[in-house]
Amino acid sequence: MVEETRKVGAVSGSRYAEIVAELRGEVEERTRGQFAVGDRALEVEPLSPPGGPAAESVGPQQSLAQLAQDIGLPLPAIQQARWTASRWPVDQRRRAESFAVHWVLAGIEDEDERFGAIDDLPEGKSRWTLDDAKRRAGRETQ
Repeated sequence: MVEETRKVGAVSGSRYAEIVAELRGEVEERTRGQFAVGDRALEVEPLSPPGGPAAESVGPQQSLAQLAQDIGLPLPAIQQARWTASRWPVDQRRRAESFAVHWVLAGIEDEDERFGAIDDLPEGKSRWTLDDAKRRAGRETQ
């Protein structure tokens, strides 16, 4: 927790702590919304299993494009949400972690490793940062 006498930007430490708590709630809500979009997109167009028919043929692209248009989101957002939801069954998702962290860790191919990784926080951390998730998934960080 930030000390009361210490300022963060233009606010006191206690006000900063309030802002962080409020925004964590907003991030959790946004994450739930993004997973809802992904889950519904999977319902409209399930992913093809590896080795099955062309994973992203014209048919799925058309129906996902229609879904994107009908709900006012860009197609890439629908595609990202769909893929991420496909990699994270409901019981493996973590409320405290952002959708972006789930998306990055979704890149871990091995399912057991992926599901274990989200609970194996980096040393000294109480939650994942995007850079920590990228390092864990073997991706470049800034």
